[in-house]
Amino acid sequence: MTKVVGSKRTFTDVTDEEAIEFVDIVSDIIALDEYQKMKNYTHHIGYTRYQHCLNVAWYSYLWCKRSGLNYRSAARGAMLHDFYLYDQHKGEQPVPGRHAEVHPMVALANANKYFEVDDVMYDCIAHHMFPSTPTRPTTMEGYIVSIADKYCAGLEVGKTGVDYMSPYVKEAIRKITE
Repeated sequence: MTKVVGSKRTFTDVTDEEAIEFVDIVSDIIALDEYQKMKNYTHHIGYTRYQHCLNVAWYSYLWCKRSGLNYRSAARGAMLHDFYLYDQHKGEQPVPGRHAEVHPMVALANANKYFEVDDVMYDCIAHHMFPSTPTRPTTMEGYIVSIADKYCAGLEVGKTGVDYMSPYVKEAIRKITE
């Protein structure tokens, strides 16, 4: 774990106080052997599910911190938002239903199994697929994680919605991310 997609910053820069704080917030999650297994699952083109969660958590941390929100719970919820250990493309989904609706609940069950999940983390994990699913986040942190999830997916596949964002949105994201 040294950096995230789309960022020039690294987690090895000992002068970067935010990077150090972020690693401290999520270090127990990263250290969990079961969580490490996500490195074995491809999530988006060229990225593992582990890396995707790290990407989403980093941007959620930054955006929530700079917005005066609960950045600790947002970062932790984002790290756990896709904490499921199966490949839905190979028919391994443990329960029937649309993957968009099933995997947040599987991730939430896994998060609860290993960590104490507060209300903000719950919202970030359970509702991150909005608007693909009808249930909206109930917190600003939940909305930010949902947006960061889509933003990172766009960065990871190298195209999609990120290329079509208005210049104003791109500039706003750049300002709060650097």
